[in-house]
Amino acid sequence: MVEAFSKVSEASKLLLEKGLGASTAVECLSMVGHAMGVDRAYIFENRTQQTYGRFVTDLRYAWAEPPTASPLANPVLRAFSFRDFAPGWVDMLEAGMVVACPTRDAPPMMRDLLERQGTQSILLCPVNPSRQQWWGVTVFEDCHRPRAWRPEDVSLLKSLARAVAASVRHGQMRSSLDQVRTSLRAAVNRPPASGR
Repeated sequence: MVEAFSKVSEASKLLLEKGLGASTAVECLSMVGHAMGVDRAYIFENRTQQTYGRFVTDLRYAWAEPPTASPLANPVLRAFSFRDFAPGWVDMLEAGMVVACPTRDAPPMMRDLLERQGTQSILLCPVNPSRQQWWGVTVFEDCHRPRAWRPEDVSLLKSLARAVAASVRHGQMRSSLDQVRTSLRAAVNRPPASGR
């Protein structure tokens, strides 16, 4: 457990220093996944689908312990309608709660998806950059046994989800500052209006 705590701390620091990008996310998921003894770890991001105005979740980053199959090849996990597969889980995650269970206890459609992926047990932690924003979810899977997630496992993986949330929040603040900076430059460089 000491190693897992150390890896979560290291991953949190990396996310805050370098931001949430492909290489950083995979490195963090790998570090924590190895230390926690899980087979797969993902980061999903929520969005509203433009065409239908529906809430969907996209698989953004993933790590899998070889020879476990990577989830990146699964087309179902792109524009994934979480509410269709596990409406109760969505309600819990939106409320900031963790979902942890063996696959056999998952809602029927989700259970079918997890079984097809060889998942025996799953833990989902919400990523909330602010109290009003449920940005996404971190997911950890055990493909070898229906693991009973211990409170210390949940606590450590919630810490990683909080680090992802902090990284997202910092990225959003940087983006807002860049927009303000661009607007100010445009205003300063605008030629004065000629008056008659």
